[in-house]
Amino acid sequence: MKISILSSGSDGNSTLIQSPGGSILIDSGLSGKRLMERLDAVEADVQSIMSIIITHDHRDHIDGAGIIARKLKIPVYIHEDNFHTSEAKFEKCEIKFIGNEFTIGDFTILPFPVSHDGTANFAYSIISGGKKISDLREIGVITGMVKHRIKDSDLLVLESNHDLKMLHDGHYPWYLKQRIAGNRGHLSNLSAGNLISELNDFRLKNLILAHLSKENNDPNLALDCMTAIKEANDLTFNIHLAYQHKAIEFIEV
Repeated sequence: MKISILSSGSDGNSTLIQSPGGSILIDSGLSGKRLMERLDAVEADVQSIMSIIITHDHRDHIDGAGIIARKLKIPVYIHEDNFHTSEAKFEKCEIKFIGNEFTIGDFTILPFPVSHDGTANFAYSIISGGKKISDLREIGVITGMVKHRIKDSDLLVLESNHDLKMLHDGHYPWYLKQRIAGNRGHLSNLSAGNLISELNDFRLKNLILAHLSKENNDPNLALDCMTAIKEANDLTFNIHLAYQHKAIEFIEV
């Protein structure tokens, strides 16, 4: 498998995972035009995309999903509750409701619920060719079940949304600061680092820090925090950053 984060942040999210048997998109919160531009930037084979999988129903994850699904004539995998809150976006789309483990081509996809303030919120582990990718974003608190599901991942996409001091000192109103830092909000740099420290997973080879806030974080702070955790635990994974306004090159898993 290989993965490219096409866009990550509050202005739109989308991830492409590719295997010899085809590709899948996780979320499509960009416009159809912008998503196609990102796919072209990483020289993705658009015709190999077999489906779109939705994490939750916030606009930055679903706004372009129906457009792309109709354009490429591919199904959308979505929880039934999320479909009912956003049905108009998926007019004339083939819809498949997610439940437990399911397969698409040579991918085995394992959804698991996470704490966030969408209608129904899911993260995913994707297994193919004996390798495992876990995509853990839009989550306010880490549970034992989450740790269990992402254990033994070869690559982890992990939210590192905000620096606690920047959030505290920033211009956001207090209610919004509470939402972001709350149990149904987003992980801070420190929370992301603590998770990696607790996992202490030597199988992990690549970590992608994602959904960095443009208002309440700095890429260098996120990188420095995770680098310190990595070195303190004698871990050897590579650290990458995902971006809002450009796709990252494919990372082999």
